[in-house]
Amino acid sequence: MSALIDGNEAYKAVTVMRVDWDLYREDQITKDLGVRRRSTLVMFKDGAEIDRVIAQTDSSVIQELFEKAIAG
Repeated sequence: MSALIDGNEAYKAVTVMRVDWDLYREDQITKDLGVRRRSTLVMFKDGAEIDRVIAQTDSSVIQELFEKAIAG
């Protein structure tokens, strides 16, 4: 994900919050977001979830999420 952000200036406007699953899997944030496993990426826009990917690490899949986040 860092390479995608570094490679596209528009993606730098997206705030990324990383939560370590091993440390926080029982915490409220993972429960509130319905995150049930590692490698879950949830994308928000204007405070609302717009999409998520689970167990996908392919950069093209993640890039699609960033594109949704920066779309007007």
